[in-house]
Amino acid sequence: MTSGGEGFELFPSWSRDGRQVVFVGWTDDKLGQIRTVSASGGRPRDVTSQPGHYARPRFSPDGAMIVLERTGDGGLTNPAWAQDPGVYRVATAGGGIERIARGTASPQFAADGKRVFMLAEEEKDGRSERQLISTDLSGQARRVHATGELATDYVVSPSGEFVAFRQNYAAHVVPLMPGNQSVALAPDAKALPITRVSAGGADYIHWSKGGERLHWSLGPTLYTVETASLFPSAPRVEGAPAFVPPSSGVSLAMEVPAAKPTGTVALTGARLVTMASTDGGIVDDGVIVIRGDRIVAVGPRGSTQIPAGATVIDAGGKTIIPGLVDAHAHGPAGTDELVPQRNWSMLQNLALGTTTLHDPSNRSSEIFAASEMQRAGLILAPRIFSTGEIVYGAKAADVYAQIDSLDDALAHVRRLKAQGARSVKNYNQPRRDQRQQVVEAARRENMQVVAEGGSLFGMDMNLVADGNSTLEHNIPLETFYEDVLQFFPATKTNYTPTLVVSYGGLAGDPYWRQATDVYAHPLLKAHTPPERLLADNARRIKAPESNFVDDDNAREAAKLASRGVLVSIGAHGQQAGIGAHWELWSFVRGGMTPVEALRAGTIVPAQSLGMAADIGSLEPGKLADLVVLDADPTADIRNSDKVRQVMLGGRLYDAATLDEVATGNTERGAYWWEAKGQ
Repeated sequence: MTSGGEGFELFPSWSRDGRQVVFVGWTDDKLGQIRTVSASGGRPRDVTSQPGHYARPRFSPDGAMIVLERTGDGGLTNPAWAQDPGVYRVATAGGGIERIARGTASPQFAADGKRVFMLAEEEKDGRSERQLISTDLSGQARRVHATGELATDYVVSPSGEFVAFRQNYAAHVVPLMPGNQSVALAPDAKALPITRVSAGGADYIHWSKGGERLHWSLGPTLYTVETASLFPSAPRVEGAPAFVPPSSGVSLAMEVPAAKPTGTVALTGARLVTMASTDGGIVDDGVIVIRGDRIVAVGPRGSTQIPAGATVIDAGGKTIIPGLVDAHAHGPAGTDELVPQRNWSMLQNLALGTTTLHDPSNRSSEIFAASEMQRAGLILAPRIFSTGEIVYGAKAADVYAQIDSLDDALAHVRRLKAQGARSVKNYNQPRRDQRQQVVEAARRENMQVVAEGGSLFGMDMNLVADGNSTLEHNIPLETFYEDVLQFFPATKTNYTPTLVVSYGGLAGDPYWRQATDVYAHPLLKAHTPPERLLADNARRIKAPESNFVDDDNAREAAKLASRGVLVSIGAHGQQAGIGAHWELWSFVRGGMTPVEALRAGTIVPAQSLGMAADIGSLEPGKLADLVVLDADPTADIRNSDKVRQVMLGGRLYDAATLDEVATGNTERGAYWWEAKGQ
């Protein structure tokens, strides 16, 4: 949970007697403290003697001790005190933390308070297997209680009688064997009775009333079952129904007004590349009038009226383009379910002109929370859209989505939709009928479905034929002949070739790193942790020009664009901010004109994502998302990163500082590497 601008309170947990709550308190993206507060009110009290990257604290049964997880910094927050992750303990009265076990997570006390259950990873046959283990309070006398090839979480009931586990995104419950016995768990395991308790996905599984009730959530809905109903006390009469998972729960949804400005603003004197037509819709000495968060007028200065009382911003000598739309963006939205107040990666994208991003693979609990916080004005970031976790066919426990029928596909699509997705990622389901079921499920739920063929030409063509909304990553051919060039446009599938990570040779990412001084870019220096920027760019690949294939793949993509396929930029999160420009530049390397490349970065991805009614061009009625440039990218595409200011929803920000200018006086605040002290 979060308290907005004052800081964050995360991972709250009650004491067994219900008199105290323990949580992790964060302030200003720095470091956390384990804190407790009385249920009757009062000020929180720090338990730990030093700050750290803490998570998931739990009280002992008698309330005298707290176990907690110590985590890494995730690249978004201060790395101080982020070393040596694992499970620790601390007295509730306060003091230093003491390690119980390295490399473990999600601790909770056993019923007698003498042992601690934890999650651990074990390598088995070249694959990581998640285990439920326990040790004494010193980390000794280790026992393995449960293993699961595809299980992702274990939550033991406070009484110690049962364990809930999560697999294929659903919650299941099984009796917990006493002593040293380890059981291999799966939904179809036969060693013990297993009940699937959730009809669809299940997040944040937890027990209450000493284990008499089990709860979980899916999106905004909280579900509850009575533990006594999960297993029959005697053999069922023939024909008697088995346990039926609940189909309804308690809605925890809360409406929050979107953050929108109310004033009227006019940008005057700039060259406008509106993207309102295929030639760029260029207007010299133009005017853009904005009321609130939307454009109300665009045109030449001489014929475009500026309303009385409007704030007039002189943009003479500048070029204004629509905000960039990154159709295939990756990057952290949070770290261990903390959404920072200043996510430098998101801010770096915004500073360099990306005002909308679509992320086709991210952690749902972070990316959708960040999206909602951005819309509510709690954080500054581009507009965020995502698939959440991919609908993945390979057996990787954290993201494996088992699909054996259309109903299975519908369950996964509906799970993601409930969490906040407007699209799903169709990825690596091994059979074509499974991939087709994902497409049909998305169609029924009125969602887009973006697909990836993993550099396999045959699979790419199947994905194009089967009605996926887009094909992500480049088709692995040096040349598209007429069969592909005629077939692809006829399907109405769109294309995001992600030139920065092209298949078939060295891609756009290494090309532009060796061709430019990335570490010296003023806007990258302003918004990227200095050590990281230097580490990522100080050493470069040097190779003959012929070894790079971003231009070849751009050339072939341009052939499809000329046949009517919507071809979009996708910066893949390679280098936040500048990656979108590398995409534009590579398209021009491949033969597109600067205007064509700019279309691939603005109006075309807006059309491909189904968002063109609101973004992608500078036209009346659309959201006021735009980029003010010091030089004209239609004359030289390499001018696209000469960003002076960025407007997002009618608020204008200085690119170098991301402080609001002209439309308000909100300051970004310090990044963690800029702040003094912690």
